[in-house]
Amino acid sequence: MTSIREIARKAGVSPATVSRVLSQDKTFSIKDSTRKKVLEVANNLHYDPRPNRLLININNKKRKIIILCALSVEQLNRDLYFSNISQGLQEEANASHYTISSFIHFPKPNFDFSSVKNFDGIVIIGTFSSKFIKRVSLYNPNIVIIDEYRHFDEYDLIRNNYFELTNRVLNILYQRKYTRIGFIGGYLNEMTHTHLSKKMNIDPRTKAYETWMKLHNLPINEVITNWTLDEGYSAMDKLLNSSNPPKIVLVASDVLAMGAYRSIHLHQKEIPTDIQIISYNNSEVASYLVPSLSSISAPSYQMGQAAIRLLHDRFINHRTIPYQLLLPSKFIERESSLANKKNRI
Repeated sequence: MTSIREIARKAGVSPATVSRVLSQDKTFSIKDSTRKKVLEVANNLHYDPRPNRLLININNKKRKIIILCALSVEQLNRDLYFSNISQGLQEEANASHYTISSFIHFPKPNFDFSSVKNFDGIVIIGTFSSKFIKRVSLYNPNIVIIDEYRHFDEYDLIRNNYFELTNRVLNILYQRKYTRIGFIGGYLNEMTHTHLSKKMNIDPRTKAYETWMKLHNLPINEVITNWTLDEGYSAMDKLLNSSNPPKIVLVASDVLAMGAYRSIHLHQKEIPTDIQIISYNNSEVASYLVPSLSSISAPSYQMGQAAIRLLHDRFINHRTIPYQLLLPSKFIERESSLANKKNRI
């Protein structure tokens, strides 16, 4: 099978030059004679990023990508974390001259699994059942899964490091002498093509909190939700009405945190005097809440970008070994947890 390096050697250019010529990178400045030579060598060697296919009109080829999303349109637009992933996908695809020609939200009972073979690559967003993913892979192996915390050896995975950041933040709180630490989170239900199943996977934020509290012999005081604003309100109400309310609460998303703020206000409590809040996702609203919301920020836009780049690598370099990318998050502390706004962990 012809490789990028073999084309580069015969054309007398670098592998990077070959990659950018074959991907039709319009921002790449190169002599027309060199570009023509690379394309001629690629054609003569019958190169194509997809195995066992002859090169057909590589000059005009524009690859098509399909997105399979476990969130509804409303959920995707409401949650800035996932909408940023979508934006990163779209803009990186445009920059790479690829086309996102289909964006399908599930559940979709009439979904034709065999249709994915008509696309060059697949990006999966959210938590689907392993059976669903396996069935998709039977028709197209070029799969990248974003925001996946289970262990799959067969596919490219992109995730953030919320588990590690949760531990680091909890260590900071422990150093500040906090022991009554609460948590509001949610489980991850698996999507199939027909419905959202009852099978739940533990979220890495929840897992990190439970593990850390047990390790430090501290009482777990958590409420698990379905990730909505109303449930954030109800969860905080439950924590505040408990026999030993927490002094600080980690809330697994800014949407849940907004509901929690409302509950705290109606309980006539003050943030951060009576209770402190640290959230996740660092959406735009976090800095505008009163008091401003401390939040753990994930590189969601870059996660979308990375998915296109992993597909590009599969297309151009024939890569078959799956990559698993862990992108770093950061803690942005604001008024809701009493620390200096510029402090970042």
